[in-house]
Amino acid sequence: MNRKLVNIALVVLALAIVLVIGKDFIGKKAGKNIANPYKYDVSEFRKVDSTAILFNEIQTFAVNADDPRGVAVAGDQIIVVGDGQLLKYDYMGKELLRKQLPDTANCVTVDAHNEIWIGTPHSVALFDQGGTLLKRWNSFGDRSVITSLAVSGETVYVADAGNRVVYQCNTNGQVMSKIGEEDTQKGVPGYVIPSPYFDLALDDNKYLWAVNPGRHTFENYNADGSMRTTWGLTSFKIEGFSGCCNPAHMAIMADNSFITSEKGMPRIKLYGQHGEFLGVVASPEMFNDDSSVAPDIAIDAEQRVVALDFERKQVRIFERKKDGNN
Repeated sequence: MNRKLVNIALVVLALAIVLVIGKDFIGKKAGKNIANPYKYDVSEFRKVDSTAILFNEIQTFAVNADDPRGVAVAGDQIIVVGDGQLLKYDYMGKELLRKQLPDTANCVTVDAHNEIWIGTPHSVALFDQGGTLLKRWNSFGDRSVITSLAVSGETVYVADAGNRVVYQCNTNGQVMSKIGEEDTQKGVPGYVIPSPYFDLALDDNKYLWAVNPGRHTFENYNADGSMRTTWGLTSFKIEGFSGCCNPAHMAIMADNSFITSEKGMPRIKLYGQHGEFLGVVASPEMFNDDSSVAPDIAIDAEQRVVALDFERKQVRIFERKKDGNN
């Protein structure tokens, strides 16, 4: 008898489930807008109070390239690299140089002599100011994905997202040391790099800073590869970083403050030298509504932020407001 009651109860429960599912299906077929209870609405984070925006956009010009990938500044010229191209522009957007490259360029930087260092997927190449190839290093291997470069004297730092390491090399490409590999004795947690966004830069004292994008942190290293200091904050709010790998790009200003660029919800921000949030360079509302790609960034001699907007194919230049005024 008890078993029969249990069977009846199970049948009734099954019918109830079918009715609920059927009602939901009919409702959807009728075109009703059913809210997704699991969807996280980030629209509120696109809006930034105007008082937090510390920079004005003072210049914009189009980049004539199919697939721009990196930007750098050399004196009064802006360098853009992309899929097999090296371009130079003046600040009014006039094209000064166009050179075909033997490989795809992922990133670019310049040294103290304004010579141009370009990171290809697996190697590094050096060009003079006129775009003539001076040297090309051996490959770091098929797994390598070179994403950022920084040069100090005879030392070249190379960010390899594929192998999750920073190479400290001489100018001929010989690897002198590897930085950032997990080492508990040196206090190094190891890089978490879910996608090929892995940036680095040198501060005014020539200390290396590298982004650990999966951890949303900046890591600062001593010459021996030990951890010197670190900072970061995981948050959707304007003060922090979110997503799988942010910030995607970074640059360091003359006063050792940081400019950061994020993907997912694009925004460019300013942090103090100790990681304190100071304000916004460009808010999410200043990019296309459906934009998700982080602009590459560079700093010029006047401490303006030069951003390469990949989706608009534009160079956008931002200048710090004077005394908080527009």
